[in-house]
Amino acid sequence: MRAAVNGALEVGLLGPVRVLAYGRPVALAAPRRQVILTALALAPGRTVGTAALARYLWGEGVPSPARRALSTVVTRLRQDLGMDVISGTAGGYALAVPADAVDVYRFRALLRAARTAEGGAELDLLERALDCWRAHGEPLQDVGSDALVAEHAPALAEEWYAATERRIDLLLAAGVHADLVPQLRDLTARQPLRESLWCRLMVALYRSGRQAEALDAFRCVRELLAEQLGVIPGPELRAAHRAVLVHDLAVAGPAAAARTAHRLRLRHRRRPRTRP
Repeated sequence: MRAAVNGALEVGLLGPVRVLAYGRPVALAAPRRQVILTALALAPGRTVGTAALARYLWGEGVPSPARRALSTVVTRLRQDLGMDVISGTAGGYALAVPADAVDVYRFRALLRAARTAEGGAELDLLERALDCWRAHGEPLQDVGSDALVAEHAPALAEEWYAATERRIDLLLAAGVHADLVPQLRDLTARQPLRESLWCRLMVALYRSGRQAEALDAFRCVRELLAEQLGVIPGPELRAAHRAVLVHDLAVAGPAAAARTAHRLRLRHRRRPRTRP
């Protein structure tokens, strides 16, 4: 899914902020202009109020002539972009571009399509969605506005992690496991308290014939949770631990489960029947 924009403006927020005008990178001359562009790009085609924009720029200490100062920032932003794609109203400003000019909305459109797709099509759409990111789970990296980042970045990061976990689940179901271990180790290092990632790491390790490492992973996260949060692992993580301990067919994976079930059937057929 490519940006429409008629070749004019594209904005990337899923990582360091990136702006392309007519396909060429644009360096915004001042941090405040980047903040305004980011705020407007997060709501393409919709008016963002002057009060909100001022808060993103100056926090709670908004200068009294905020409207005039904001107008100056917007005027200079238009000059940086080399095009007039920012419309102003009495209540605020809007970025006059289609939603797919912004990578956030291309990402979300692909996620919506993935939810109604099946099999390989779902996996393909998820991978295309994740390809929209230039930094794994870290949006708005260099935006100089704590308020703007706090308002939008956590939800975007959660969407990335949810999509990544769903992709991993599809690959595990398809019999891919050893190749996922390095990625899952990296993810658990970056999000050590996200239990769902540890569950998937344990499954990938176990299916790769590394039961001891899977159990070590559980011990590691159990200690982290106790030290940092004062809690024990949740039900999903405890269930994964039990499954690894007892060689549960479910955690062994569909192919391994089928092989084990076949061996059990053969053993049952060969077992001599006892007389009544």
